[in-house]
Amino acid sequence: MNKNEVISNLREISSILKNNKYITLKDLRSKPGLEYYVYYHFGRLGNALQAANLPSSKLAASMKVTNEQLLSYLSDLRDSLTHNPSVFDIGRDEKIYKKYSERKFSWSIFKSRFGGLRKALEQIESVGEIKNSQIIPSKKRKKQDSASFEHRNRFFGKAAELHVTAELIYHGFQATNIPIDVGLDVLAIKNNKTFYFQIKHKDFSNNIPIKLTKSSFDQTGGGSVYFVFVLLLEEEEKEKRDFLIIPFHIVNDWIRDGLVDEKEEKYIIDIKREGHEYKLQDKNLNNNYLNQWENIR
Repeated sequence: MNKNEVISNLREISSILKNNKYITLKDLRSKPGLEYYVYYHFGRLGNALQAANLPSSKLAASMKVTNEQLLSYLSDLRDSLTHNPSVFDIGRDEKIYKKYSERKFSWSIFKSRFGGLRKALEQIESVGEIKNSQIIPSKKRKKQDSASFEHRNRFFGKAAELHVTAELIYHGFQATNIPIDVGLDVLAIKNNKTFYFQIKHKDFSNNIPIKLTKSSFDQTGGGSVYFVFVLLLEEEEKEKRDFLIIPFHIVNDWIRDGLVDEKEEKYIIDIKREGHEYKLQDKNLNNNYLNQWENIR
């Protein structure tokens, strides 16, 4: 499906909508493969709707904006205010947002993309877009190190998504990244069936467990959803990557059976490595899930 065919399909969907003003993801999924080609050709639903001259919802419009643009917006707003912008400053902004979006930004987009406004500001600092002394003059070295770790972790997460996308393509899928806002990372189609993937990475050099957000898990779960845990091995094997490919219903069983810890708004999955075996408590994961791409069906 080329770009013009995507636009034609979007216009066709729009023409038959009755009560809904905007095309939603549910509408998009009414045509097999359309969601994949929207993301493949346009990156985001908002971009595709704009190309088709169709109205977009506030959510779709916000999805057109990249993380880098959001950070640049905060930087510009900070320079205008001469202090760190607050949630109220963003709501009162009547000028600067127009450089990046047709609509005002909501504080919620910074929560969904970066984990909150404060973390977004820290991320600007970590990439050097705002001078450290201008953001939080009293920030201690320990906090700076923490911000640097979070920034490094973010790039490792993106690298894991690219690894999985490449592996899916190698295994005969048409795969592409999808926006972070929908709670899933990669969409793929094979044999006219659509699959969705949430990607998490685990670095065995620091042994921090995998964390799943409860709200995202509950909202995005289903039979066509898979979790792929990209395992980064220790220093002596740093060139090697392993993949645990877990169907949604299996992770749900782990939670029900007490193999996964629950803490506040997170599920904690603590995978251990014993020799060449991966285990969740006493459950061996190698046989059924390790690099088993053929089980995605």
